[in-house]
Amino acid sequence: MNTNREPGSGGSAAARWVLVMAAGGALVLALAASSRAQSADSQPAALSKQRAALYLEATRTPLADLENDVNHLALRSESCRIEYGAQACGLPDKPLESRKLEERYAYYVRQPVEAHSKGQGVKISRRNWEGTSPLPAR
Repeated sequence: MNTNREPGSGGSAAARWVLVMAAGGALVLALAASSRAQSADSQPAALSKQRAALYLEATRTPLADLENDVNHLALRSESCRIEYGAQACGLPDKPLESRKLEERYAYYVRQPVEAHSKGQGVKISRRNWEGTSPLPAR
């Protein structure tokens, strides 16, 4: 045991160990929460919503400005493919072989959104109308 401590040099080794373990535990918890959030982002339903949002954003923003978003969606899409399969994630069976942004956008965003919209008609429900004012009579 070290009895030659300088005054003001810090607490005991046990106190430092507790602080290090607490910091390590906090880091593990933060990484686990981040992993769960990323996993939730890679589920087919969440991916579909993200694609639709990016598809709409691309109508008013140059594609070059959306490159990071397209790349993140591509990563989440490939994670989805691994976990749920290509069909569940709205992806073709054949992986993309191009490195061009336009082709990544078409593969991961445009084609799945358009295929989804062709497969399902617009659903109208009166529940969505509640709380709205009636149309004026003519």
